[in-house]
Amino acid sequence: MKLNQRLDADALRAAYAAHQRLQIADFLDGEDARALAAGIKDLDWRLVLNSGARHVDLPREQADMMGKARLDAILSEVGRQAATSFQYLYENYPVTDLADTGRLENPHLRAIHELMNSEGVRGLLERVTGRASDFCDMQATRYSAGHFLTVHDDDAGPTKNRQLAYVLSLTEGWSPVWGGQLQFLDGEGGVSASFAPKLNALSVFTVPAPHHVSQVASFAPMGRVSLTGWFRNR
Repeated sequence: MKLNQRLDADALRAAYAAHQRLQIADFLDGEDARALAAGIKDLDWRLVLNSGARHVDLPREQADMMGKARLDAILSEVGRQAATSFQYLYENYPVTDLADTGRLENPHLRAIHELMNSEGVRGLLERVTGRASDFCDMQATRYSAGHFLTVHDDDAGPTKNRQLAYVLSLTEGWSPVWGGQLQFLDGEGGVSASFAPKLNALSVFTVPAPHHVSQVASFAPMGRVSLTGWFRNR
């Protein structure tokens, strides 16, 4: 797994400085990006949402055992809460958690997790953003029809030491009318920038920053797949 060696750190730094956010096209070597996207299509995805302050993680088998009526009731409640409070609904695969316990078997995820934690990537992003980091954590995410992430700023307090948030998009051929946009908000609640899903694009921004992922349309024919997380200090 390799970085795109044609990235111009000076030009990226100038672009980042304006708004403390940037979407970097062609972040990885093109062949590596396509292999990575193909290699994570069939992960053992699990549905995640929050119930009040509690994170809920539903493996596929558990969701199936609950039955359609109970699951529909839970999802209806998720939608009700989303109208007025922080809420999320999507599928994930806990890359860093598995890597830290020696259970990350997918070779593509092992390679990208190692690359994103390398001095090469962390050094490049420090030059671009001015934020140094010690490590990068990661989850794979898939937003399918109806999935969303409401407004938040990623500031989880000093114990998390989050410096930069990132989304490495691995979805090709995504239409903007399907939703799933990473959108940043201004001080008046308006959308000040919107980053569309696309293959091999790294969206990175300084924490904290108010943002959300717009709901994926019911007619979207595929999921929005990406690797997300934070560059953090120990």
